Amino acid sequence: MAMNNVYYRFVHLASNREYRAMPARLRMNVIDNPGDDKVDFELWSLAVSAINGCAACIDAHEKVVQNAGVIAATIQTAARYATIIQSFAIAIEAGGVARAVPEVG
Repeated sequence: MAMNNVYYRFVHLASNREYRAMPARLRMNVIDNPGDDKVDFELWSLAVSAINGCAACIDAHEKVVQNAGVIAATIQTAARYATIIQSFAIAIEAGGVARAVPEVG
């Protein structure tokens, strides 16, 4: 997922629109057969896309879950959970850095 987010964010942000017509040539086989419920996988993908800031990916995953009958409040919850998880990960990382740096004084 992260690989796709990086590439599609590049395509979305690039001023040269020519990239939008070029094939990505990235292996995305897991999207077709994720090994879990497809709607759940799409909600997770939407959450990852929110964390990575890829508007094109957010729109694509949102469309899939909306077409599956997922309501806006559930989609928003996936984004809210992504926010919580990302914030928690940053806090843990910052705490680890703080413990690794000796106090001055």
